[in-house]
Amino acid sequence: MDPDNNLQAEDRSTENTVENNPAVEIASNSVPQKGIIDRALPWVIVAIVTFLAGALLTWFVVYQPKAQELAAAQEKISSSATMASEKAASMQSSLDEANAELTTANENLANAQATIQAKTTLLAKTELLKVIYKFQSDVNVARASLSKLDTASSRQALSFLAADLAELEKAGLDPDSLSGFKTKIEDAQANLETAPDQTLADLETIYSNLLLLINNLK
Repeated sequence: MDPDNNLQAEDRSTENTVENNPAVEIASNSVPQKGIIDRALPWVIVAIVTFLAGALLTWFVVYQPKAQELAAAQEKISSSATMASEKAASMQSSLDEANAELTTANENLANAQATIQAKTTLLAKTELLKVIYKFQSDVNVARASLSKLDTASSRQALSFLAADLAELEKAGLDPDSLSGFKTKIEDAQANLETAPDQTLADLETIYSNLLLLINNLK
């Protein structure tokens, strides 16, 4: 065997070994990397699914009941607000009706008070006229008795005139309206025995003054 051929054969064998080693190393390096990704990918998917499942579970267990409670609370608040608004409107309507009734009652009361005042004034005037008419009647009786020269009856009638005048004074009639009556009655009483004609004249004056008083009161 030729030594040169052997050397060449060894050299070629060495070259083949060197050329084949990088491929083996590359293959050995690429295979493990691909295996890690393949092994990690299911765990990543599991983690994502777990996260999504947890998120959904949290939503259904926590957030959805809270959202329902919030919606129910909002609906209750809205219903309460509506009821409160309706009650407020009803109360305002009742208040308006009460105010209207109060206004009507006040008007009726004012009318009643005015009517009472008018009736009271009319009654007082009627009572006053009643006393004046009695006064006038007693004056006529005194005049008639004096015309008949009935001194006793005339004296009695003159005493009635004094009582009538006292009643007029109690009735609250203006004192100026009664001025002169008392003096005339006293003069008529004083002149009854001595000067009956003067008493008759005094009675005529009293009668005329009573007519004037009655006309002023009407």
